[in-house]
Order: sequence, then C-alpha cells, then structure tokens
Amino acid sequence: MELAKICDFELVSPAKIWRKQTFSKNLSSYDVNGKEIRHRKLIQLYPNDTFFLRTIGGSKNRVIYCRQVVVADFFLKRNFSVLLEIHSLPIEEDFKFLKDTFVNSRFVGLIVITEALKEDIVQVVGAEYKYAIHVLPDAADVDRFHYNVASPEKEELTAGYIGSNFPGKGWEIIEKLPQKTETKFHIYGFSNDSNASPNITFHGKVPFSKIPDALDSFDIGLLPNQPSVVVANQSEIGKYTSPMKLFEYMASGKVIVASDIPVIREVLKDGVNALLVPHDKPAAWIGAINRLNTDRDLFARLQRQAYRDVCSLYSYQARARQLVDIISAHKAQL
Repeated sequence: MELAKICDFELVSPAKIWRKQTFSKNLSSYDVNGKEIRHRKLIQLYPNDTFFLRTIGGSKNRVIYCRQVVVADFFLKRNFSVLLEIHSLPIEEDFKFLKDTFVNSRFVGLIVITEALKEDIVQVVGAEYKYAIHVLPDAADVDRFHYNVASPEKEELTAGYIGSNFPGKGWEIIEKLPQKTETKFHIYGFSNDSNASPNITFHGKVPFSKIPDALDSFDIGLLPNQPSVVVANQSEIGKYTSPMKLFEYMASGKVIVASDIPVIREVLKDGVNALLVPHDKPAAWIGAINRLNTDRDLFARLQRQAYRDVCSLYSYQARARQLVDIISAHKAQL
C-alpha cells in the first residue's frame, strides 16, 4: 500500500488452486482500500506454475518485486529488472539460482528480514555479493494503531500476547506466569481451557481488522520467542524470524518484555526500547513485569523510544522508502 503512494505500483497476487483461502481473501481483509491500489488476482495451478505470469507484461522499465524464486527466474529470463525478497534460508537449488543471478545486471538485489539470514546466505554465496543483500526487517502500518499511554495512576499494569501457541512461540513460558503474580494477562490468537488461573483471559482468534483494538486491552506486550520456532507448515523460523507483532506492539505503545536472543536483539535493546530477559526463565519474566509496575518512569521511557523507533525505522512508510531507494540506486548504475 505504501509503495502505491510513492511510485507507480501494481499488486498481482495468485489465487492458488491448492489453497482455497487465497480465492476468498482480498485487500479489505487487510484493511486496505482497494480503490487506492491497482490489484489483479490471477489463478495459479500449482506451486511452480508460471503460466499465469505471462499476463504480466508491460514496459521492461518495470521492476518486478517478488517473494518466489520461480517468479524471479521467470522475469529475469525475459529481461525484466527483479527485486527478490525471502524470509528463510534458501534450499540448495535456490542457492544455485542466487549465485547465477547476483551477476545479472537486471537483478536489483535480495531483500532479507534479519542480519542473521543475510550472514548465513553470504557464507554460501560468497562475501563478494553481500552488498547486493539488503536487510529490511518486518514492519507495522503505524497509522492503524492507537498509541495509548498508560495513566501513571493506574495501579496495576496488564500484560498480553497476540499470536499462536506453536512450539517456540513462547506459550510454554507465558502459561507459567499467571500463577506467580497478580498481574492480569490477555491472550489473543488461541484458547486454552486447561489453564484455569483467574487472572488470565483467553480471547481466541481475532480478525486482522480487530488487532489494534485487542492491543488496547493491555499495557505490556510479551514476546517470548524461543531459539527454535516451528510454525504450521513445520518450518523452522527461529533463527531468522522478524515477528510482525513486535512492531505492532511498538506502534500501539506497548512496553515490550522479550526474549534475549540474537534475532530479537537486532531490533530491541535492553533498557532502551524494551526489557530483554532469558528466554527460558519464567522468574525473569515476572521480575521484568514487576519492575515495570514499580518504575513507571522506566515504563514511559521505554514506551516513547519504542514508538520513535517504529515510526522512523520500522513503519510501512519507512520500508517502502527503503525499497524505492534500493531500486533507484540500481537504476543509477545501469
């Protein structure tokens, strides 16, 4: 959406035969006004199907910004400029593609979401290509969220979590906290009838459009990622993840208590814009929550700095500007 505000942009998304939900979802599902962006949805028959891409033509001055290697390969072979973004370590076959592609003058660059992912890719493809790999963490649409400041008179801050309970996401830590403190907890994304603590409320799944309202219900955002995170498709994302809820917490004025692991430290700094604690020590999480309750000056300082950071570095607007700068720098070299 932000790209459409600053450049001539068209969004093309596949309606995947093997994933029926891609037929029903549209831009309104993500709070995007369809009248403000050109959007086409094309049928894709199977994962490596490129036939539908043949309808995407136009001037060779266009830059194709994509998330799939098969799409990047298709357009590079037709002499389009291509900017590719990936969020996980490529498979062996895709590494071969990257090695061949980095020397292609039409390849604008590779976008990754963490420094950890860039480092591991560079180890395979070679340090000579590191300048063609750009780190752009995930981001938040800051304007969607309400920056709420907790009243200094509020007796007890509340804590919350929005996300899944997949292994490594951190529910295994959160579930141990309510019985050790009187702090109230609000959990969005799933339910757990086995946890009967009176100070925890499960709200179940919430629509994308209601996430800002959900965030308004608590003061402290919990981000208990573990070093190993396994998601629905059984992919291991722990080392390279850039959690969207991290930036949504920042945009909504949550003070974050997060796991002190390398990938989180790429964005959060302990005592500067968050509190970082050992990922596997529930007592440390309770200690951080208690510290914020008793030191409201610290709470306010962390809150302000996190909001400054998301607005200047991790907003959709900032990310769109960075993408356009990368494309412009590439065009200047041609």
